[in-house]
Amino acid sequence: MTTENRNRSNNDDYVRQFMPPERRDNGAAPSSPEPPAADEPAPMPANAVPSGAAVATAAVAAGASIGEPRPPANGRPGADESAALALAMSDGRQPEPDDATTAYVEANDLFKIYKPADLEVVALRGVDLEVAPGELIGIVGASGSGKTTLLNILAGLERPSAGRIRVGARDLLDISDRELVAYRRREVGFVWQATGRNLVPYLNVRDNIELPQAIAGAGKQPRRERAAELLAALQMSDKARRYPSELSGGEQQRVAIAVALANNPPLLLADEPTGELDTNMAEDVFRMLQRINRRFGVTVIIVTHYAGIANWVDRVVRIRDGRIGSESYLTSSYRGDSGQEREYLVVDRAGRLQLPREFVEQLSMDGLASAGIAEDGGGITLRPATAPHRSRNRSDGDAGDAG
Repeated sequence: MTTENRNRSNNDDYVRQFMPPERRDNGAAPSSPEPPAADEPAPMPANAVPSGAAVATAAVAAGASIGEPRPPANGRPGADESAALALAMSDGRQPEPDDATTAYVEANDLFKIYKPADLEVVALRGVDLEVAPGELIGIVGASGSGKTTLLNILAGLERPSAGRIRVGARDLLDISDRELVAYRRREVGFVWQATGRNLVPYLNVRDNIELPQAIAGAGKQPRRERAAELLAALQMSDKARRYPSELSGGEQQRVAIAVALANNPPLLLADEPTGELDTNMAEDVFRMLQRINRRFGVTVIIVTHYAGIANWVDRVVRIRDGRIGSESYLTSSYRGDSGQEREYLVVDRAGRLQLPREFVEQLSMDGLASAGIAEDGGGITLRPATAPHRSRNRSDGDAGDAG
């Protein structure tokens, strides 16, 4: 038996012990790590393991890249550009743009339209968004505003209807099914809101983290080292042998973050990761996401309703009615307190501006408005306006003709 076949056999045996008892007893073989055919349904993101019977299939989506964490250099993940490029090419990732100022996530005039029955529901209405490499941002908005739809498009779970969406070097609007599978396996990690959806209940913490790596073909030693590294970063080393049912909700979400990062993806998405947690546990999860962002240089996007999210992220993006309305930043204070959050309106490339609802109500802007630019060009004025009534009297010539 060749060394390659022996390693594959050892990995198969390792994966088989994680399978539900009824499948393990029947001698079912684990899923192959080879990419599926183009017409095969695309797997979920890295840690989207639905339930016992589907563990082997779902875990194939965990990715095929095992590597050392890439600390940020000049604002980008990867201190050694040549090593980062070699890693990207070796595991099937697309090389990142060379320009350090290029956004890692870029959405331009992005639309998403659902068509249930004979109706059309517009979830996204021309979203413009840029996220720099290694940035940590929060997306907030009312229920139904489109923030989860935007996150699902970034995760490759849904396809946009129109516009442009780029993550790294991949255009998610013009991408084949096979490329989308590779993207979801290797380039994005996902943390779900429901804690029970992130972890396999009959595996302990360390095995949950090792499982995606085992199916991706990693050897035993690299799996152990990566799991130990992530557990240390999340301050969970003492709970490596515990099962999800023996952990608190906050601890389960910490492990979910580790599972999402098991294959070292450059992008981490979290959909309401604190939705089922109390305030103390929520802050603990945000603290861990901040730690992971700073230590590994991974780009992190969080969708949340948490009111204090500005304290944990680089900026907060507010989405209203399917469009980015404003961004806010937490300004530092010389007093050493938490600072003050300042909100800025977003003007997109087409010149569109979305005013906050309270401004519209206060100014009674229900239709037209007059706009002007200051003489020095330093400001724009916007005032409610009423359309002038058109006179029924025409020019003198018209009046003479009428007579």
